[in-house]
Amino acid sequence: MDDIKTIFANNLQQLMDSRGENLTELSDRIGVAFSTVSDWLHANKMPRSGSLQTIADHYGVNISYLTTDHNQLNVSGIGTYKYIPAGISAGVLCGVDPFTSDEIESIQISDKVLGKYAGDTDLLMMHVNGESMDQTIPDGSLIAVKAYNDIQDLQDGDIVVFADAGDYAVKYFYNDREKEIITFVPDSTDKRFRPITYTYEELQDEDVKIIGKVVVYVVVL
Repeated sequence: MDDIKTIFANNLQQLMDSRGENLTELSDRIGVAFSTVSDWLHANKMPRSGSLQTIADHYGVNISYLTTDHNQLNVSGIGTYKYIPAGISAGVLCGVDPFTSDEIESIQISDKVLGKYAGDTDLLMMHVNGESMDQTIPDGSLIAVKAYNDIQDLQDGDIVVFADAGDYAVKYFYNDREKEIITFVPDSTDKRFRPITYTYEELQDEDVKIIGKVVVYVVVL
């Protein structure tokens, strides 16, 4: 079995790859010297507890995830996750009934299905309702949505769930940082579906909120 520094280095590299981050970008975003992050990635040093928490917060994982050898795990269990029973819209924005925390149900999902996200308490499960993403995520698919900390943490091409005045939709996300414009793009065989665009100011002034990033989807045949 690899030592803790090697395990951490492998996990950090995988998380960086999942975000499309390089060493310089990670160093800048978490406020740690480039040379220190390089030592972590080369398994020369192990972060102190404060830095471990900073990294965990940055990637939205638990500290235990960073120090666990996932290659040694037998992911055969079943986890229970929050589930919104109302279908969200993957087409035009479709109203869903208001729900409170008491009305959120639960669903059991195999760890094998969720992979590295198994056991993540920040996941919210939903079913897609609509055709505007049918070339990627067909109507009726189950999706796992993970909350995010900052809009700048999202990458172009991420699939996100967003809400406009309580109406939910799922689309591809693109962020034009220079023009300060967010665009939600469909991926449908029906070309009537069009991108939806908001300025940064509109996102703040209007009731528009990105719920989270789709990290897993299961196609229901």
